Amino acid sequence: KRRHHHHHHHSTRRSRPVVAALDAGGFEAATSLVTAWDNADIATAFNIGNFGPQPFWVLMILLPNNIVTKKVMGPWTVPFLLSLVHLFIVVASVGQEGGTAPITEFNDVFAWNGFESGANQQAMVNMMTYRNFVSEEWSHVLTWDLVVGRFIWADGIKRGVFTPHSVLLTNLIGPPGLLLHFLTCIVTQKGLPGSVLEEEE
Repeated sequence: KRRHHHHHHHSTRRSRPVVAALDAGGFEAATSLVTAWDNADIATAFNIGNFGPQPFWVLMILLPNNIVTKKVMGPWTVPFLLSLVHLFIVVASVGQEGGTAPITEFNDVFAWNGFESGANQQAMVNMMTYRNFVSEEWSHVLTWDLVVGRFIWADGIKRGVFTPHSVLLTNLIGPPGLLLHFLTCIVTQKGLPGSVLEEEE
């Protein structure tokens, strides 16, 4: 009876991340760090990734030439911080049941089933049923949207192109915003943005 009690006490102690990190090897220590977070933390990170970018969009759309906008959006700081939020979601999700989504599902998305097959799309639909995968994907999308919106905004400043409508559309639905920027460049006779490898004038 006493031995059983001791064993029970030991298992509850082991589940505490700090203790597990102290009395276990490197791998278990890393695992315990990951499992220190739960789904509520991931939900919080989702909200940060969701609402966090919005003030920066407002700056680029409403105050594109303002000194504050240039100071805040010129460096890579904001995309870097949003990337950290996304990384947190990925790492914390690994410690949850099912992770972001089973790796087999992910493999099925890229399995070659032929162009007329719906199997790859169905695998992605299945992955979207996992809450943490949705959080990861959304943060992923919103981070990249901001990177592209920031490129459009910067291109507009450097070459004198009007961009608020294109930046807004990028925030709303992504790639069409880039297309609208290209169209705006053509219509206003500013020329398309050059190669990213070209030296800036």
